[in-house]
Amino acid sequence: MGTDQTTLRPSVDVQYVLTKDGKEIGRQTEDWKDLADNGQSITLARLINTTNLAPGQYGLEVRINDRVSGQTLKQARDFTVTQ
Repeated sequence: MGTDQTTLRPSVDVQYVLTKDGKEIGRQTEDWKDLADNGQSITLARLINTTNLAPGQYGLEVRINDRVSGQTLKQARDFTVTQ
C-alpha cells in the first residue's frame, strides 16, 4: 500500500464480495473513516452474516484498491455452509 502524503496513512477502498455458483449475491464495503491504525499497515477483520444462507458452497473475495498507487489486490476463498 502506498501512503497518502496528506494524512500519512494508507488510503484504500476494500470490498467483500460473496458469491454462489459464480454469481455475486452480496457485497459489503469497508468504512475506513475514523479507524485507528499504526500508519504503515491495516488489518482486515469482518464478520460475514451467514444465517440467511442456504447450505452449500460459497465464495468470498476481498478486493483492495490502493488509492495512492492505483493497484488492486484480490484474494478469494471458498467456504461451505452446512446448516
